[in-house]
Amino acid sequence: MQESNNKQGAYLLGIGTAVPDYSYSQDFALEFNLGIEGTTERQKKFMRRIYAGSAIEKRHSVIADYGRDPADYSFFPPTQSLKPEPTTQERNDLFIREANRLSALAVEDLFARLGKKDTHDITHLITISCTGFSAPGFDFHLARELELPAATRRYHIGFMGCYAALTGMSLAHSICKAEPGARVLMVNVELCSVHFQQRDDLDTMVANAIFADGASAALIVTDPPEADTAVLAFDSFNSQILPDSEEDMAWRVGNTGFTMKLSAYVPRIINENLDDILKGILKKSGRRHGDIDIWAVHPGGKAILEKIEEALQLDPEELSVSYEVLRDYGNMSSVTIMFVLQRILADSREGNVLAIAFGPGLTVETGFMRKISRP
Repeated sequence: MQESNNKQGAYLLGIGTAVPDYSYSQDFALEFNLGIEGTTERQKKFMRRIYAGSAIEKRHSVIADYGRDPADYSFFPPTQSLKPEPTTQERNDLFIREANRLSALAVEDLFARLGKKDTHDITHLITISCTGFSAPGFDFHLARELELPAATRRYHIGFMGCYAALTGMSLAHSICKAEPGARVLMVNVELCSVHFQQRDDLDTMVANAIFADGASAALIVTDPPEADTAVLAFDSFNSQILPDSEEDMAWRVGNTGFTMKLSAYVPRIINENLDDILKGILKKSGRRHGDIDIWAVHPGGKAILEKIEEALQLDPEELSVSYEVLRDYGNMSSVTIMFVLQRILADSREGNVLAIAFGPGLTVETGFMRKISRP
């Protein structure tokens, strides 16, 4: 287990978000998948069960083809079978265009929430994504679009998966420890739907049922704001790899998009290990379970949230924000926990926050924070 902590301040002042223009209900997504030519009765039976139990109502996508006739498709080939599938390059080209656009929209939303009108004081830019890449990437596009100072330090956290936002916040925390006066802009973009593929394997069908697109932006600084506003004061971040779970969740580059390995055992593995991990983290930090006032859990899926409730003996109400984000947006990979934290910042609660996210490896990332209105 690795841990980073700091006595010097690091404050998350606000979170902005953005989603693509296109959205669809979970019922519509199911019908779209059932209508793909070549889908077997076995696949249809499995999909009906997965979609019905997903606890998701709506998702967003950068792909405009959902709801169109095949003849009008602009991304998929104009066939009912969606064959031949778009290549990895074609998918990544779409990612590049839309990541540039959505990242800027998320920052625009952040600055509007903070009443911030210029970017001359930004010292560091952290960008995060596991669903596409290029060099120069959307970090370069943002630096130019926002007219960031030429000396702004840029970091990109790539291909780490759903927990990467906590990795990014840990990096921002370390920067703030090392450089008083640092002002770190952290931007996540995940366009999971770009990698939609019609496959017979259960892993792909589950991924198609839960993943979605979104973007977030956060500003982390060393000095607390003077205004009476809610912020998240960072305390410590931890990372741990679960034993014998490397192949239970994986994300790899294929010829026609990125491919997901998502074992049905993932919720059980998390359930069996999370309590011991949390006990170790709490002991190391001198805290108890009862010291946690607010739980910010990455809603990787309904089954995962239920297993977390069971492992940590939580009431469903304690994870209500996670369930709400899952319902309204689905799983947007690393972006999702930022949507959760945004809602936590907006509600009336204060106190100790524990953020938890999971990803390939299996890796568990946690972050202790404190939500306060007067830093």
